[in-house]
Amino acid sequence: MRTTAGIALGNRYRLIRQIAVGGMGEVWEGYDESLVRPVAVKVLKQEFVGDQGFLERFRTEARNSASLSHANIAQLFDYGEQDGASYLVMELVTGEPLSDLLEREPVLPVRRLLPILAQTARGLHAAHEAGVVHRDVKPGNILLGRAGRVKITDFGVSLARNQMTMTATGMVMGTAQYLSPEQAVGRPATPLSDLYSLGIIAYEALVGHRPFTGPTAVDIAVAHVNTPVPPLPAAIDPKLAALVLRLLSKDPAQRPTSGSALARELDRLMPRTPPSGVPMVVTTPPRPATRALPPTPVGVPPGTPPPPPPSSSPSPSEPTGARPGAASADTGTAGRSSGGTPPVPPPPSYPPRRNLRPDSAPPRVPRSTSSGRLPLQGSGPQLGRFGRVGWPLLALILLIGALLGAGLAGQLMKADGAPEQSPLARIVTWTSVGAAPSGGMIGPDVSPARDSQGPQTEVKDA
Repeated sequence: MRTTAGIALGNRYRLIRQIAVGGMGEVWEGYDESLVRPVAVKVLKQEFVGDQGFLERFRTEARNSASLSHANIAQLFDYGEQDGASYLVMELVTGEPLSDLLEREPVLPVRRLLPILAQTARGLHAAHEAGVVHRDVKPGNILLGRAGRVKITDFGVSLARNQMTMTATGMVMGTAQYLSPEQAVGRPATPLSDLYSLGIIAYEALVGHRPFTGPTAVDIAVAHVNTPVPPLPAAIDPKLAALVLRLLSKDPAQRPTSGSALARELDRLMPRTPPSGVPMVVTTPPRPATRALPPTPVGVPPGTPPPPPPSSSPSPSEPTGARPGAASADTGTAGRSSGGTPPVPPPPSYPPRRNLRPDSAPPRVPRSTSSGRLPLQGSGPQLGRFGRVGWPLLALILLIGALLGAGLAGQLMKADGAPEQSPLARIVTWTSVGAAPSGGMIGPDVSPARDSQGPQTEVKDA
Protein backbone atom coordinates (compact mmCIF):
# COMPACT_ATOMS: atom_id res chain seq x y z
CA MET A 1 0.00 0.00 0.00
CA ARG A 2 1.32 3.39 -0.97
CA THR A 3 0.56 6.09 1.63
CA THR A 4 -0.65 9.39 0.22
CA ALA A 5 -2.56 12.34 1.56
CA GLY A 6 -6.29 11.81 1.68
CA ILE A 7 -6.44 8.06 2.21
CA ALA A 8 -8.16 6.72 5.32
CA LEU A 9 -6.45 3.91 7.23
CA GLY A 10 -8.88 1.50 8.82
CA ASN A 11 -11.69 3.62 7.34
CA ARG A 12 -11.10 5.99 10.23
CA TYR A 13 -7.71 7.76 10.22
CA ARG A 14 -7.42 10.11 7.27
CA LEU A 15 -3.88 11.21 6.36
CA ILE A 16 -3.41 14.96 5.88
CA ARG A 17 0.31 15.68 5.40
CA GLN A 18 3.67 14.06 6.08
CA ILE A 19 5.57 15.65 8.95
CA ALA A 20 8.62 13.36 9.49
CA VAL A 21 10.47 10.34 8.14
CA GLY A 22 12.24 7.83 10.40
CA GLY A 23 14.31 4.71 9.94
CA MET A 24 11.34 2.36 9.61
CA GLY A 25 8.35 4.56 9.09
CA GLU A 26 6.80 7.82 7.96
CA VAL A 27 4.95 10.07 10.38
CA TRP A 28 1.80 11.80 9.14
CA GLU A 29 -0.55 14.32 10.58
CA GLY A 30 -3.94 12.63 10.51
CA TYR A 31 -7.51 13.04 11.61
CA ASP A 32 -9.60 10.60 13.61
CA GLU A 33 -13.00 10.77 11.94
CA SER A 34 -14.66 8.68 14.63
CA LEU A 35 -13.53 10.70 17.67
CA VAL A 36 -13.16 13.96 15.69
CA ARG A 37 -9.63 14.83 16.81
CA PRO A 38 -6.17 15.32 15.27
CA VAL A 39 -3.72 12.44 15.61
CA ALA A 40 -0.23 11.39 14.50
CA VAL A 41 -0.05 8.29 12.30
CA LYS A 42 3.21 6.36 11.90
CA VAL A 43 3.14 4.11 8.83
CA LEU A 44 5.70 1.44 7.94
CA LYS A 45 7.77 2.49 4.94
CA GLN A 46 6.79 1.11 1.57
CA GLU A 47 10.12 -0.75 1.10
CA PHE A 48 9.56 -2.70 4.30
CA VAL A 49 6.01 -3.78 3.52
CA GLY A 50 5.88 -7.56 3.62
CA ASP A 51 9.11 -7.87 5.62
CA GLN A 52 8.18 -9.95 8.65
CA GLY A 53 11.15 -8.69 10.67
CA PHE A 54 10.18 -5.03 10.36
CA LEU A 55 6.51 -5.89 10.75
CA GLU A 56 7.33 -7.61 14.04
CA ARG A 57 9.31 -4.59 15.21
CA PHE A 58 6.31 -2.39 14.50
CA ARG A 59 4.13 -4.68 16.57
CA THR A 60 6.70 -4.62 19.39
CA GLU A 61 6.73 -0.84 19.38
CA ALA A 62 2.94 -0.83 19.59
CA ARG A 63 2.89 -3.20 22.57
CA ASN A 64 5.65 -1.38 24.45
CA SER A 65 4.11 2.04 23.86
CA ALA A 66 0.68 0.80 24.91
CA SER A 67 2.10 -0.29 28.28
CA LEU A 68 3.31 3.23 29.08
CA SER A 69 1.30 6.09 30.49
CA HIS A 70 3.19 9.19 31.53
CA ALA A 71 2.95 12.92 30.93
CA ASN A 72 6.38 12.91 29.25
CA ILE A 73 5.71 9.99 26.88
CA ALA A 74 3.67 10.36 23.69
CA GLN A 75 0.50 8.32 24.19
CA LEU A 76 -0.43 5.47 21.85
CA PHE A 77 -4.10 5.41 20.75
CA ASP A 78 -4.36 2.54 18.26
CA TYR A 79 -2.55 0.02 16.07
CA GLY A 80 -3.67 -1.47 12.75
CA GLU A 81 -2.58 -3.29 9.60
CA GLN A 82 -3.86 -2.70 6.10
CA ASP A 83 -2.73 -4.21 2.80
CA GLY A 84 0.45 -5.62 4.34
CA ALA A 85 1.41 -2.33 6.02
CA SER A 86 1.10 -1.58 9.71
CA TYR A 87 0.48 1.77 11.33
CA LEU A 88 0.48 3.32 14.79
CA VAL A 89 -1.95 6.04 15.85
CA MET A 90 -0.47 8.29 18.52
CA GLU A 91 -0.92 11.59 20.29
CA LEU A 92 -0.18 14.54 18.01
CA VAL A 93 2.34 16.81 19.74
CA THR A 94 2.19 20.40 18.54
CA GLY A 95 5.75 21.66 18.60
CA GLU A 96 9.09 20.48 17.28
CA PRO A 97 11.77 17.89 18.03
CA LEU A 98 14.77 18.90 20.10
CA SER A 99 16.96 18.25 17.06
CA ASP A 100 15.36 21.17 15.21
CA LEU A 101 15.93 23.46 18.18
CA LEU A 102 19.61 22.48 18.39
CA GLU A 103 20.05 23.20 14.70
CA ARG A 104 18.86 26.77 15.30
CA GLU A 105 20.52 27.21 18.69
CA PRO A 106 23.50 24.87 19.09
CA VAL A 107 24.05 26.05 22.68
CA LEU A 108 21.00 26.33 24.94
CA PRO A 109 20.79 28.47 28.09
CA VAL A 110 20.97 26.40 31.27
CA ARG A 111 17.58 27.65 32.43
CA ARG A 112 16.04 26.30 29.22
CA LEU A 113 18.01 23.07 28.98
CA LEU A 114 17.66 21.73 32.51
CA PRO A 115 13.83 21.45 32.44
CA ILE A 116 14.07 19.54 29.14
CA LEU A 117 16.59 17.11 30.61
CA ALA A 118 14.63 16.68 33.85
CA GLN A 119 11.34 15.93 32.06
CA THR A 120 13.07 13.47 29.73
CA ALA A 121 14.65 11.72 32.72
CA ARG A 122 11.26 11.36 34.39
CA GLY A 123 9.70 9.96 31.22
CA LEU A 124 12.52 7.45 30.86
CA HIS A 125 12.14 6.47 34.51
CA ALA A 126 8.46 5.70 33.92
CA ALA A 127 9.38 3.50 30.95
CA HIS A 128 12.10 1.75 32.96
CA GLU A 129 9.67 1.11 35.80
CA ALA A 130 7.36 -0.53 33.25
CA GLY A 131 10.26 -2.71 32.09
CA VAL A 132 10.90 -0.91 28.79
CA VAL A 133 14.32 0.33 27.68
CA HIS A 134 14.14 2.87 24.88
CA ARG A 135 17.58 2.10 23.34
CA ASP A 136 17.43 5.07 20.93
CA VAL A 137 17.31 8.24 23.03
CA LYS A 138 18.32 11.15 20.79
CA PRO A 139 17.17 14.75 20.11
CA GLY A 140 14.97 13.62 17.20
CA ASN A 141 12.90 11.43 19.56
CA ILE A 142 12.35 14.16 22.16
CA LEU A 143 9.41 16.36 21.16
CA LEU A 144 8.99 19.83 22.67
CA GLY A 145 5.40 20.97 23.01
CA ARG A 146 4.45 24.63 22.79
CA ALA A 147 3.65 24.74 26.51
CA GLY A 148 7.14 23.45 27.36
CA ARG A 149 6.04 19.84 27.85
CA VAL A 150 8.51 17.15 26.77
CA LYS A 151 7.20 14.04 25.00
CA ILE A 152 9.40 11.01 24.35
CA THR A 153 8.45 9.16 21.20
CA ASP A 154 9.60 6.37 18.83
CA PHE A 155 9.97 3.20 20.89
CA GLY A 156 10.63 1.34 17.64
CA VAL A 157 13.82 -0.31 18.85
CA SER A 158 12.76 -0.49 22.48
CA LEU A 159 13.03 -3.72 24.38
CA ALA A 160 10.88 -4.99 27.19
CA ARG A 161 12.03 -7.34 29.91
CA ASN A 162 9.93 -10.24 28.63
CA GLN A 163 10.97 -9.81 25.00
CA MET A 164 13.72 -11.55 23.09
CA THR A 165 16.13 -9.31 21.25
CA MET A 166 15.70 -9.28 17.49
CA THR A 167 19.21 -7.96 16.89
CA ALA A 168 21.48 -10.28 14.97
CA THR A 169 24.93 -11.11 16.28
CA GLY A 170 27.28 -8.17 15.80
CA MET A 171 24.40 -5.85 14.90
CA VAL A 172 24.03 -2.67 16.94
CA MET A 173 20.63 -1.05 17.42
CA GLY A 174 20.45 2.70 17.96
CA THR A 175 22.10 5.82 16.65
CA ALA A 176 25.91 5.77 16.79
CA GLN A 177 26.30 9.36 18.03
CA TYR A 178 24.20 8.60 21.15
CA LEU A 179 25.15 4.96 21.66
CA SER A 180 26.28 3.81 25.11
CA PRO A 181 29.66 2.00 25.43
CA GLU A 182 27.97 -1.25 26.50
CA GLN A 183 25.72 -1.17 23.45
CA ALA A 184 28.72 -0.43 21.22
CA VAL A 185 30.42 -3.65 22.31
CA GLY A 186 27.25 -5.70 21.88
CA ARG A 187 26.13 -6.03 25.46
CA PRO A 188 22.43 -5.67 26.33
CA ALA A 189 21.09 -2.17 26.86
CA THR A 190 19.87 -1.26 30.34
CA PRO A 191 18.08 1.75 31.83
CA LEU A 192 21.52 3.24 32.54
CA SER A 193 22.22 3.03 28.80
CA ASP A 194 19.34 5.44 28.20
CA LEU A 195 20.83 7.80 30.80
CA TYR A 196 24.18 7.74 28.97
CA SER A 197 22.41 8.77 25.76
CA LEU A 198 20.72 11.60 27.66
CA GLY A 199 24.16 12.68 28.89
CA ILE A 200 25.35 12.96 25.27
CA ILE A 201 22.37 15.26 24.60
CA ALA A 202 23.24 17.38 27.65
CA TYR A 203 26.88 17.71 26.54
CA GLU A 204 25.83 18.67 23.01
CA ALA A 205 23.39 21.35 24.19
CA LEU A 206 25.91 22.87 26.62
CA VAL A 207 28.97 22.89 24.33
CA GLY A 208 27.46 23.12 20.85
CA HIS A 209 28.71 19.78 19.51
CA ARG A 210 28.75 16.11 20.50
CA PRO A 211 31.71 14.77 22.50
CA PHE A 212 32.59 11.99 20.07
CA THR A 213 32.76 12.27 16.30
CA GLY A 214 34.27 10.27 13.48
CA PRO A 215 34.09 9.63 9.73
CA THR A 216 31.95 6.51 10.14
CA ALA A 217 29.46 5.11 12.61
CA VAL A 218 31.99 2.46 13.63
CA ASP A 219 34.61 5.09 14.47
CA ILE A 220 32.09 6.95 16.59
CA ALA A 221 31.07 3.75 18.40
CA VAL A 222 34.71 2.94 19.17
CA ALA A 223 35.22 6.47 20.54
CA HIS A 224 32.34 5.91 22.97
CA VAL A 225 34.24 2.90 24.30
CA ASN A 226 37.84 4.12 24.37
CA THR A 227 38.07 7.92 24.13
CA PRO A 228 37.87 10.01 27.33
CA VAL A 229 35.14 12.62 27.45
CA PRO A 230 36.51 16.08 26.49
CA PRO A 231 36.30 18.55 29.39
CA LEU A 232 33.42 20.98 29.41
CA PRO A 233 34.04 24.75 29.23
CA ALA A 234 35.02 26.44 32.49
CA ALA A 235 32.03 28.79 32.21
CA ILE A 236 29.63 25.93 32.95
CA ASP A 237 28.58 25.45 36.57
CA PRO A 238 31.05 22.94 38.09
CA LYS A 239 28.22 20.95 39.67
CA LEU A 240 26.42 20.65 36.35
CA ALA A 241 29.64 19.74 34.56
CA ALA A 242 30.36 17.02 37.13
CA LEU A 243 26.86 15.58 36.67
CA VAL A 244 27.26 15.43 32.88
CA LEU A 245 30.62 13.66 33.25
CA ARG A 246 29.01 11.11 35.56
CA LEU A 247 26.31 10.45 32.97
CA LEU A 248 29.04 9.84 30.37
CA SER A 249 31.02 7.45 32.53
CA LYS A 250 32.24 4.32 30.69
CA ASP A 251 31.22 2.30 33.74
CA PRO A 252 27.42 2.18 34.11
CA ALA A 253 27.80 1.84 37.88
CA GLN A 254 29.27 5.37 38.05
CA ARG A 255 26.19 6.95 36.46
CA PRO A 256 23.12 8.17 38.38
CA THR A 257 21.17 5.18 39.66
CA SER A 258 17.88 5.99 37.91
CA GLY A 259 16.05 8.54 35.83
CA SER A 260 14.21 9.73 38.92
CA ALA A 261 17.48 10.31 40.80
CA LEU A 262 18.85 12.19 37.79
CA ALA A 263 15.75 14.38 37.61
CA ARG A 264 16.11 15.32 41.28
CA GLU A 265 19.75 16.31 40.77
CA LEU A 266 18.77 18.44 37.79
CA ASP A 267 16.04 20.10 39.83
CA ARG A 268 18.57 21.10 42.48
CA LEU A 269 20.72 22.71 39.79
CA MET A 270 17.89 24.85 38.47
CA PRO A 271 18.76 28.56 38.72
CA ARG A 272 16.63 30.36 41.27
CA THR A 273 16.39 33.52 39.15
CA PRO A 274 13.26 33.96 36.99
CA PRO A 275 13.63 33.13 33.29
CA SER A 276 14.00 35.82 30.64
CA GLY A 277 10.80 37.82 29.95
CA VAL A 278 9.38 37.57 33.43
CA PRO A 279 9.06 40.92 35.06
CA MET A 280 10.74 41.41 38.46
CA VAL A 281 8.61 42.66 41.36
CA VAL A 282 10.19 45.75 42.88
CA THR A 283 9.08 46.77 46.36
CA THR A 284 8.98 50.50 47.03
CA PRO A 285 8.66 52.10 50.48
CA PRO A 286 5.15 53.30 51.34
CA ARG A 287 4.33 56.91 50.68
CA PRO A 288 2.70 59.24 53.22
CA ALA A 289 -1.05 59.16 53.29
CA THR A 290 -2.79 61.68 51.06
CA ARG A 291 -6.16 63.33 51.21
CA ALA A 292 -8.38 65.03 48.69
CA LEU A 293 -7.94 68.80 48.42
CA PRO A 294 -11.04 71.03 48.63
CA PRO A 295 -11.89 73.15 45.59
CA THR A 296 -9.98 76.42 45.33
CA PRO A 297 -12.16 79.44 46.30
CA VAL A 298 -12.96 81.94 43.60
CA GLY A 299 -10.37 84.67 43.39
CA VAL A 300 -7.60 82.66 45.06
CA PRO A 301 -4.60 82.02 42.79
CA PRO A 302 -3.72 78.40 41.95
CA GLY A 303 -1.19 76.80 44.27
CA THR A 304 -2.71 78.39 47.42
CA PRO A 305 -2.54 75.97 50.39
CA PRO A 306 -6.00 74.73 51.36
CA PRO A 307 -7.54 76.11 54.58
CA PRO A 308 -7.57 73.82 57.64
CA PRO A 309 -10.65 71.61 58.13
CA PRO A 310 -13.39 73.28 60.22
CA SER A 311 -13.37 70.42 62.73
CA SER A 312 -9.69 70.78 63.61
CA SER A 313 -8.88 74.47 64.15
CA PRO A 314 -5.34 75.11 65.35
CA SER A 315 -5.03 75.58 69.06
CA PRO A 316 -3.28 78.66 70.48
CA SER A 317 -0.34 76.50 71.51
CA GLU A 318 0.10 75.09 68.02
CA PRO A 319 2.07 77.38 65.72
CA THR A 320 0.23 78.04 62.53
CA GLY A 321 1.82 77.02 59.27
CA ALA A 322 3.72 74.09 60.91
CA ARG A 323 1.90 71.03 59.55
CA PRO A 324 4.19 67.95 59.48
CA GLY A 325 4.96 66.77 56.00
CA ALA A 326 3.32 69.75 54.34
CA ALA A 327 5.01 71.56 51.48
CA SER A 328 5.24 75.23 50.72
CA ALA A 329 3.20 76.01 47.65
CA ASP A 330 5.46 78.87 46.58
CA THR A 331 8.96 77.63 47.39
CA GLY A 332 8.42 73.91 46.93
CA THR A 333 10.41 73.07 50.09
CA ALA A 334 9.32 70.70 52.80
CA GLY A 335 7.17 72.19 55.54
CA ARG A 336 8.56 72.55 59.05
CA SER A 337 7.58 69.79 61.40
CA SER A 338 9.38 71.04 64.55
CA GLY A 339 6.84 73.82 65.15
CA GLY A 340 7.15 77.60 65.50
CA THR A 341 7.34 80.36 62.92
CA PRO A 342 10.90 81.72 62.58
CA PRO A 343 11.34 85.31 63.80
CA VAL A 344 10.74 87.95 61.18
CA PRO A 345 12.82 91.16 61.30
CA PRO A 346 10.71 94.33 61.70
CA PRO A 347 10.18 96.20 58.47
CA PRO A 348 11.24 99.85 58.10
CA SER A 349 8.79 102.66 58.59
CA TYR A 350 6.48 103.24 55.69
CA PRO A 351 7.87 100.37 53.57
CA PRO A 352 7.02 100.23 49.91
CA ARG A 353 3.86 98.28 49.16
CA ARG A 354 5.70 95.68 47.09
CA ASN A 355 7.72 94.65 50.20
CA LEU A 356 4.74 94.13 52.47
CA ARG A 357 4.06 90.67 51.09
CA PRO A 358 7.12 88.70 50.05
CA ASP A 359 6.76 86.22 47.25
CA SER A 360 7.16 83.37 49.68
CA ALA A 361 4.06 84.36 51.69
CA PRO A 362 0.93 82.58 50.44
CA PRO A 363 -2.16 84.65 49.59
CA ARG A 364 -4.77 85.04 52.28
CA VAL A 365 -7.78 82.80 52.05
CA PRO A 366 -10.96 84.63 53.13
CA ARG A 367 -12.44 82.24 55.66
CA SER A 368 -13.72 83.00 59.12
CA THR A 369 -12.85 81.07 62.26
CA SER A 370 -14.34 80.87 65.67
CA SER A 371 -11.95 83.54 66.98
CA GLY A 372 -12.74 85.97 64.20
CA ARG A 373 -9.14 85.93 62.97
CA LEU A 374 -7.73 83.82 60.18
CA PRO A 375 -4.54 81.91 61.05
CA LEU A 376 -2.22 82.75 58.19
CA GLN A 377 0.59 80.50 57.00
CA GLY A 378 3.86 81.57 55.47
CA SER A 379 7.17 83.07 56.37
CA GLY A 380 6.47 86.74 55.49
CA PRO A 381 5.23 89.51 57.86
CA GLN A 382 1.67 89.11 59.11
CA LEU A 383 -0.78 91.80 58.01
CA GLY A 384 -3.53 91.19 60.49
CA ARG A 385 -7.22 90.93 59.79
CA PHE A 386 -7.18 93.82 57.28
CA GLY A 387 -4.96 92.05 54.76
CA ARG A 388 -2.57 93.55 52.28
CA VAL A 389 -4.98 96.05 50.74
CA GLY A 390 -6.79 97.45 53.87
CA TRP A 391 -3.92 98.93 55.86
CA PRO A 392 -3.47 102.15 53.78
CA LEU A 393 -7.16 102.90 54.24
CA LEU A 394 -6.84 102.29 57.98
CA ALA A 395 -3.85 104.61 58.18
CA LEU A 396 -5.79 107.32 56.35
CA ILE A 397 -8.77 106.96 58.69
CA LEU A 398 -6.55 107.15 61.77
CA LEU A 399 -4.77 110.23 60.36
CA ILE A 400 -8.06 112.02 59.78
CA GLY A 401 -9.21 111.00 63.24
CA ALA A 402 -6.00 112.37 64.76
CA LEU A 403 -6.43 115.70 63.01
CA LEU A 404 -10.03 115.97 64.14
CA GLY A 405 -9.07 115.00 67.67
CA ALA A 406 -6.31 117.61 67.76
CA GLY A 407 -8.69 120.28 66.57
CA LEU A 408 -11.26 119.33 69.17
CA ALA A 409 -8.62 119.40 71.91
CA GLY A 410 -7.60 122.88 70.84
CA GLN A 411 -11.13 124.13 71.05
CA LEU A 412 -11.48 122.70 74.54
CA MET A 413 -8.24 124.31 75.68
CA LYS A 414 -9.41 127.66 74.33
CA ALA A 415 -12.57 127.31 76.24
CA ASP A 416 -10.58 126.70 79.44
CA GLY A 417 -8.38 129.78 78.81
CA ALA A 418 -5.20 127.86 78.04
CA PRO A 419 -2.69 129.50 75.68
CA GLU A 420 -3.15 128.63 72.07
CA GLN A 421 -0.62 126.23 70.64
CA SER A 422 0.59 125.82 67.12
CA PRO A 423 -1.22 123.27 64.98
CA LEU A 424 1.91 121.12 64.86
CA ALA A 425 1.95 120.77 68.65
CA ARG A 426 -1.59 119.51 68.61
CA ILE A 427 -0.67 116.55 66.47
CA VAL A 428 0.66 113.53 68.24
CA THR A 429 3.82 112.40 66.53
CA TRP A 430 3.59 109.14 64.60
CA THR A 431 5.82 106.43 65.83
CA SER A 432 6.96 103.33 64.06
CA VAL A 433 5.74 100.24 65.79
CA GLY A 434 7.62 96.99 65.26
CA ALA A 435 5.95 94.00 63.72
CA ALA A 436 3.40 92.67 66.16
CA PRO A 437 3.53 88.98 66.77
CA SER A 438 0.02 88.52 65.55
CA GLY A 439 -0.11 90.71 62.51
CA GLY A 440 2.98 92.80 61.76
CA MET A 441 0.88 96.04 61.27
CA ILE A 442 2.35 99.51 61.24
CA GLY A 443 0.03 102.06 62.86
CA PRO A 444 -0.05 105.37 64.81
CA ASP A 445 -0.12 105.57 68.59
CA VAL A 446 -2.84 108.17 69.22
CA SER A 447 -4.74 106.94 72.23
CA PRO A 448 -3.70 108.11 75.75
CA ALA A 449 -5.08 104.82 77.06
CA ARG A 450 -2.18 102.83 75.39
CA ASP A 451 0.54 104.43 77.63
CA SER A 452 1.18 101.05 79.17
CA GLN A 453 2.01 99.54 75.79
CA GLY A 454 4.99 101.84 75.10
CA PRO A 455 6.32 105.40 75.43
CA GLN A 456 4.56 108.18 73.58
CA THR A 457 6.19 111.33 72.31
CA GLU A 458 4.46 114.71 72.33
CA VAL A 459 6.05 117.69 70.64
CA LYS A 460 5.22 121.16 72.06
CA ASP A 461 6.37 124.64 71.23
CA ALA A 462 9.25 125.85 73.29
